[in-house]
Amino acid sequence: MDEGVYVKGFSFNGMSPGPMLLVEEGDTVEIVLKNADSVAHGLSIHAANTQTSKFLGNVQPGEERIFRFTADFPGVFMYHCAPGGHGIMTHTMGGQHGMIVVEPKKKYRLEAELGRQPDLKLYIVQSEWYASGRDFFDGRATYVVFNGFNLRYVNEPIPVRPGDYVRIYFLNVGPNLTSTFHVVGGIWEYIYYQGNPDNVMKGSQTVLAGPSDSWVIEWRVPPVEGDYTLVTHVFNTAIKGALGILRAKKEAPRVEEVRAEGPKALAAIPADAKRVLDPYGLGIPDHDHTVRVPPDPAQGQPLAVGSRALESLPVRVQMVGNSFYPKVLEIPVGTTVEFVNEDVFDLLEGERTGLHDAVVIDVRGPEPFVTPKLGHADRYRITFTQPGEYTYICSIHPYMKGIIRVYAPVDR
Repeated sequence: MDEGVYVKGFSFNGMSPGPMLLVEEGDTVEIVLKNADSVAHGLSIHAANTQTSKFLGNVQPGEERIFRFTADFPGVFMYHCAPGGHGIMTHTMGGQHGMIVVEPKKKYRLEAELGRQPDLKLYIVQSEWYASGRDFFDGRATYVVFNGFNLRYVNEPIPVRPGDYVRIYFLNVGPNLTSTFHVVGGIWEYIYYQGNPDNVMKGSQTVLAGPSDSWVIEWRVPPVEGDYTLVTHVFNTAIKGALGILRAKKEAPRVEEVRAEGPKALAAIPADAKRVLDPYGLGIPDHDHTVRVPPDPAQGQPLAVGSRALESLPVRVQMVGNSFYPKVLEIPVGTTVEFVNEDVFDLLEGERTGLHDAVVIDVRGPEPFVTPKLGHADRYRITFTQPGEYTYICSIHPYMKGIIRVYAPVDR
């Protein structure tokens, strides 16, 4: 999702955002959903004016379901993974989302005035990537992107010509942050909230979109050559990657459509990767995810490190956003570790619950451990008396992975 930066997460059809679905108002739409993963998934389709979780929720590994609905309302809609309960939020965070456009029978106003289709249809999904479940829980995005790739349309500017009629289909899938989408150097002629042609406003500088909000924007490129910057005017997210360029030149090549799918997934992360975002702990975390607790030379007891600063014993591992935080914990012999579940939704069962435990799967030490299943705010403490390394998972959400390394103080 950037040059040398990769993400481990979930996807639809090996993409994030997933396949863009383009239908017409009144169409009967058939969705075939097949779960090729090892955990439960699902699908929430915002364009369907019916109960979807009853038919597409809690889809088990290997299961296939078919769902049909009528696209009754025109507009720009989100779809996302929805196994149910807690899994809805954490799978959407992990990359399982996309856009459905229902084109209206009624023409948009600028199209009717000009008597022709746009020169360019530009479909944009804004979304966020997180380094950990803790950051997701707190809304601290590492990157904010258009169509899945950091600075995608800065690296590959979108060609237009001065005077071109451009229609932008904009969707903010979040999952947490608000966007104020803007083109530097332009004023929208018409905008339509949620993409419905009846929800029309005129002469706007930005569109305000919370998570799952959408707009259709009609605009003509000014008669001046140059770069017109696509940006969210929430600048602390724009500088995290939500930037793009429309490059206006008189002889620019014609591009009729820019779709909202993300890059295709890779079979493996290259060995020379600069950074790997691994919010769940699916792989071996790098040094950015490691907390090392030094011994206290004055008392012969280890100091404890919390999420941000030194604090009193015990050392805490949080279960939050379907991840362990910190993902790698290095502690001296004699340290007590407290597992605490910060996820609130501890109802339901399986992938849909926020219940968690910690179960060792690869032990290189004498003290393998299994915690009870912990509900919200439940705690469980373990004191490590021998050096070793422990790789553990949540047995309910087995992609949650953490490591505890116990060292003798002389190892420093």
